[in-house]
Amino acid sequence: MEQKDLGKVFSPRTVAVIGVSTTNMFHPANIIYNKNFYGYDCEVFAVNPKGGEVDKRPVYRSLAEVPKKVDMAVVAVKARLVPEVAQECADAGVESMVVISGGFAEMGPEGKELQDRLVEICSKASVVLIGPNCFGVYAPPVVDTFFLPPERTVLPRSGRTAVASQSGAFLVDQIMTSFHEVGIGLSVAVSMGNKAMVNEEDLLRHFASRDDTSTLCFYIEGIDEGVRRFIDAAREVTPSKPIVVYAGGKSERGKSAAKSHTAALAADHELLEGALKQSGILEAETESEVTSFCKMLAFYTRPLRLCNVAIISSSGGHGVIASDLADAAGINIPEFSEQRREELLSLLDPTIRDIASAANPVDLTGSASDLDFERSLEYLLSQDDIEAALVLTLPYTPMMTSFVGTRLGQVVKRHDKPVVAYVPNLAKYQMVLEGFELNGIPVVHAISEAIEMLKALRIVGRSC
Repeated sequence: MEQKDLGKVFSPRTVAVIGVSTTNMFHPANIIYNKNFYGYDCEVFAVNPKGGEVDKRPVYRSLAEVPKKVDMAVVAVKARLVPEVAQECADAGVESMVVISGGFAEMGPEGKELQDRLVEICSKASVVLIGPNCFGVYAPPVVDTFFLPPERTVLPRSGRTAVASQSGAFLVDQIMTSFHEVGIGLSVAVSMGNKAMVNEEDLLRHFASRDDTSTLCFYIEGIDEGVRRFIDAAREVTPSKPIVVYAGGKSERGKSAAKSHTAALAADHELLEGALKQSGILEAETESEVTSFCKMLAFYTRPLRLCNVAIISSSGGHGVIASDLADAAGINIPEFSEQRREELLSLLDPTIRDIASAANPVDLTGSASDLDFERSLEYLLSQDDIEAALVLTLPYTPMMTSFVGTRLGQVVKRHDKPVVAYVPNLAKYQMVLEGFELNGIPVVHAISEAIEMLKALRIVGRSC
């Protein structure tokens, strides 16, 4: 199958927003036009057959009036008008279209007929179509077609994770917002909507070819030919770039909702789950796992083969909770031998040797210092059978300082093994968090999230 040139979608020099209103400043087209005019690198033009002005800037009556050749058109007009607009774009040599408008295949046979006409026009003119019924493309610093007011949304920092979602709202609310909160960086994001032309397989191949992208994340609803080809193509990609998938429409009610949402075809989830696994794709079972998997893969991609993890904590209770969650996630917390316990205890400050537990989890107690954590982690990461570690830090204990993250980060740099740190979610511990993450250790604020992150590497490993 011929690969579509999606560079036209992610790097347009000129963008026309068709449907801009001179009376309603909150129209989706106006929001898209203004955010790109003020905040992005593309040169943007407003288009409406009525003409006029917006903030003393011209609104052109047609693409023919725009003073420069338009690379991308963002269309936000009534569905029945879209095929006519598409023909105008084709005649003007536009290379890509993002159709925000709904009212197509998701609405039934009449809408499907409109959508087919739209695809036919775009295909004949080699116009790459995103949508319809979508939010479109977020490709900083070039272009952003999401029709959401900037003051009401948050955007992740720049990074190396690319995201594609069949649902625009899920992409913004559950993925981009969560990524912002936990510090995952995005390279590009796409809301596919009805994916009338560009589907999961097309985006997979494009993301895989991008030098600025190392992790891929997809939200899909149901299964169709594009999803099947996506799963097959993923076999070529997963050895070099991990892929995280979250699938909606698992229940009977969910399948029905997906069909009315984006015209998605229902799928037997057990079959889908098996196919994803065979292609080396990490299937996230919850929204939380989507974020946890992507964050872990932004730091580490080395798989766990034995799934043996050491837990170090200053709280016995935290260690117990982590052990329970690890067991449910298929992660081993191996019991240490008597010799290993004695060697570990000998490294600790004499004041805590008699009260600390050197079993696994290792409970250093609330009297442990940064040095006790540092020596314990150094020792455990040096053990051949320990593949990873979870450090549960409670910075309010008296002997722990704000430099504990930096000190443990230096330990991790000496060992090629993944480590996750738990730090309570309080602003006063920001220095601790930064000490970890600036030195290559991902931080979570819930023990369950830490286990989800380790689970990601277990799934990548496929052997435990």
